[in-house]
Amino acid sequence: MKRVIQSISALLLTGALLSVSAHAAGPAKASLEAKTDRLTDLMVELVPMGRIFEMLAKDDPKWPMQDKPDAVTPAQLSCLRGELSNTGYRRAKRKDVAEYVATNPSRIDDEVKLLEGGAAAVMGRLMMAGAEGERTGVKVSEQEVLGSATPEQLASFMAFMTAPDHAGLRKLSGLGNAFSTDKSSEENEQSGEAAGENLATQVMLRAMGACDVSMATLFNG
Repeated sequence: MKRVIQSISALLLTGALLSVSAHAAGPAKASLEAKTDRLTDLMVELVPMGRIFEMLAKDDPKWPMQDKPDAVTPAQLSCLRGELSNTGYRRAKRKDVAEYVATNPSRIDDEVKLLEGGAAAVMGRLMMAGAEGERTGVKVSEQEVLGSATPEQLASFMAFMTAPDHAGLRKLSGLGNAFSTDKSSEENEQSGEAAGENLATQVMLRAMGACDVSMATLFNG
């Protein structure tokens, strides 16, 4: 009987320890999920590719296959437009952010704070202004956008764009080291356009993969 009681006690103790462990892990996991969601929101604000794609989709119901409308089925076209919407872009971006957060957990609080400080808002406005300019022909200069920011927002923006410590965050955004204080305004603009085009291409290819659209459609006449 004594052994039975000892066994039961051991089982109860093990259960209690597991319960405490699960309780401790639960809030930690929830916190990590919340941080991942917040950083994803800021990444989508920083590089608003989904909003830009939605703007293009609104102009043409066959976008992004307007040049090759017969190369995909209606279902594939619908899938592509969904993947390239703001919701679809955020969903895909969250996967990248989750990997980044898992690899760099100690950096996330400071990087979220940096982006919230103005970097995300300023870069987002720059990219939207550039996209609107291309679409409408009405150009908005970089100086106009930056001139509307507060000193704190500009400091956050410059730290994000140039600080060596934030190279990983820039890579996560898709911008990499496209901008540099050593370059002229014209050179930075050209680098930014090239980075934007490359990022758009990467997002498009990812959407094609998700929608089972053959890469051959890119090369067939």
